[in-house]
Amino acid sequence: MNKRFFACFLSLSLVLLTSCWDRTEIEEIGFILATALDPPENEEELARTYRLETGRDLPKGMVRMTNQVVIPGALRPEGGGGQHAFYNISSTGITNFKANRNFASRRSRGLTYEHLKVLIINEELVRHGDLSHLIDFFVRDHVMRTDILIFISEGQGNEILQHKLPLEIMPAVSLNMIMENHERAHHLPSPLPIGELAGKVLSNQSYLVPRIVKMGGKGVKVTGAAVFEGGTNRMLGWLGDFDIEGYEWVSGDKVNEVMDAFYGEERYPFTFEIDRADSSISYERKGETNTFTVDIRTEGFFVDNFIAAPIALEAQETLVKLEQAIAEEITYQANQIIKKMQEQFYVDIFQFHDQVKQNDYSYWKEIEKNWDGEGGEFVNAEITVEAEVKIRHFMTIEQLEEE
Repeated sequence: MNKRFFACFLSLSLVLLTSCWDRTEIEEIGFILATALDPPENEEELARTYRLETGRDLPKGMVRMTNQVVIPGALRPEGGGGQHAFYNISSTGITNFKANRNFASRRSRGLTYEHLKVLIINEELVRHGDLSHLIDFFVRDHVMRTDILIFISEGQGNEILQHKLPLEIMPAVSLNMIMENHERAHHLPSPLPIGELAGKVLSNQSYLVPRIVKMGGKGVKVTGAAVFEGGTNRMLGWLGDFDIEGYEWVSGDKVNEVMDAFYGEERYPFTFEIDRADSSISYERKGETNTFTVDIRTEGFFVDNFIAAPIALEAQETLVKLEQAIAEEITYQANQIIKKMQEQFYVDIFQFHDQVKQNDYSYWKEIEKNWDGEGGEFVNAEITVEAEVKIRHFMTIEQLEEE
């Protein structure tokens, strides 16, 4: 009996005392929430040092990686004493992987990207380089998440990681929360997770990446987008806020936003709040010409009224004129961005080619490599935009009386 009891006690003790052999204590980990990629600083000095050490010229495409790491103690209400909840650390390497490994010689804690939220890439790295090379490390590493948000910075990305919004604990969190507002901001581009970006890269699609800029003082702003050419993954230039408005009409991405329109020959401004919007694209090949029709439909509300002339808002004739004015503005915005893509950038960011592929696949295979680019099939396509608008109500109408 005693032997049986001792055997059971020993077995239970072994179970209770067993722990994971490869466990890492959370206190020993540095959690990275944001990363910025910039050209290296002091490149001439770096090239001189590299030549002395290796006898070779400095390789092209070196990257300066800046990681934003959480300070756990500063996040607790009783801790921190007013200190920042983060610190930034930078390293330079021929590749992102090498730059990341360089951190090990400068910090006591191992760094992990499991909770990475934001990746900022300096425009200088992608105007003459390949974006796919820069995101490769973040796509392939097994700990990375597919919802990392991508931005292209106008200026130094590491400087953007120094500024956080009021009420927020760190810049990485601030940027993530800004992009949650895209459905309410009429010029804020849709968030671009790295998983979606990787899909566009692999399919050789041309695409947009949100732009982020440092404002005066300590502010940052997400505004406009960078245009990338499919296949080369090279940045071609910037789109502004007005361009993004037009792009969203064509792509059908408008959600709960507002727009300005103009009434009558005097062009009195008024505001239209979008409740629902969508677009559809139809395709037909007429002889040697690819023709597309973009049908845009939207419903919403007449809100801020800056119309100086007295008009009867409740009259059916006025309603029709207001709807026509909104439709004209939508058509103008959409045509402007289409014109810019056909005459300036020569790339199809709208994915019109999907209609060609679906309707005539054999023809698509003939022209696939000649779709984008100056003189390509997209540039020579005829694109017509049509808009249909419904104003559902005028919100509250008050009659002001003179005393």
